[in-house]
Amino acid sequence: MKFIHTADLHLGSPFKGLTNLPSAIRQAVHNSIYQAFDTLVAQAIDLKVDFIVIAGDEFDNVERDLQAQLYLQQKFLELAQHHIPVFLIYGNHDYLTSSQAIVSYPSNVHVFGPQISTVTLKLVSGLRIAVSGFSYDQNHLTANKAQSYPARLDNVDYQIGILHGEIGQTNQNNYAPFSVEDLQSKGYDYWALGHIHQRQIINKNPYIVYPGNLQGRHRKETGAKGYYLVEWDGQQTNLEFRAVAPIIWQNQQLDVARIQDLDTLIKQITQTIANKQNTLVELTFTNYEKLSTTIQGLIDSGELLATLQKNAQSEHFNYIYRFHRQFTTKTIYQAIDEPFWKQAAQDVFTKANLQQHLGKLQQVAAIRDVYQNPDFLAKLQQTAIDIISQNKMED
Repeated sequence: MKFIHTADLHLGSPFKGLTNLPSAIRQAVHNSIYQAFDTLVAQAIDLKVDFIVIAGDEFDNVERDLQAQLYLQQKFLELAQHHIPVFLIYGNHDYLTSSQAIVSYPSNVHVFGPQISTVTLKLVSGLRIAVSGFSYDQNHLTANKAQSYPARLDNVDYQIGILHGEIGQTNQNNYAPFSVEDLQSKGYDYWALGHIHQRQIINKNPYIVYPGNLQGRHRKETGAKGYYLVEWDGQQTNLEFRAVAPIIWQNQQLDVARIQDLDTLIKQITQTIANKQNTLVELTFTNYEKLSTTIQGLIDSGELLATLQKNAQSEHFNYIYRFHRQFTTKTIYQAIDEPFWKQAAQDVFTKANLQQHLGKLQQVAAIRDVYQNPDFLAKLQQTAIDIISQNKMED
């Protein structure tokens, strides 16, 4: 018996932190989530899996982009033609609503409702499989739903629990908090989790697994992304991670301490970011203060990055979307005591101060998307540190 465990497709998702992409790369980025699921479906058919489990957040938001809905419907129809069932739940991003603007799925797809329920499936091999789960019906769910799952059925060969949530305490976490002990107590053979985008195996007896998302969507979702192929031989469960993301986010570093000319810098950049896969790269220059002021000027002005971006290939790309400067020196703290600086930073770099200075500019969607990014204030603070540090060194 074998099945695919995936989660967090986030179809219709915008990619954060990317601006002014060349049109061909922008289109490749937009298509990447769909391409990743195309690959999953093709492999499911080729591998003749018994079924697919999708553990929530199929869509990026509760409105469910129509193009994304029709795409998923078509993919499910392809799976139906090959007699591959799909068991899915909705998560906190795409929770169930009373909206009528939702397309229907073919009969091979079972969507769990807001109440925990269990369905059984008899495979061609004769094995009886049970799957238990529920869908969110609101964005936040502070109750421990795992405790309400039924115990393992006696008359099945294998039972799977599907849960979109995170380890935590009841009423202290917003996404169906649970403990490993909660899941272990049910006696299931496998827990198919969703919500956390970094793949991880929390437990092996039974397997409690986050597959991560299929395609990274921003700088914190780095590395290979894909799904788990799960096989059971009647006694033991085995997992194989299969990467399907066509674009990889990377955070790379380049030590520029010994670089003395522009040709060497460009060559070193090219070698550092080289990858056989398409990549979106944030490149950090370490020991930045060691570069000559003229080369720093090309970087600080954005000219070097803009030139490299303009010359980037589109069919196969290792595209740098951001330079980051890292200073070794702590000169800044020689002028300002570190505790006072940190306190000043906490007082100045606040969302309230930012909103006050932006004023009506907050109504511009592009600006609002930038400052609402969870990383934005931290990046703003770091940029200020870099500038002050650089100015101090030039004194």
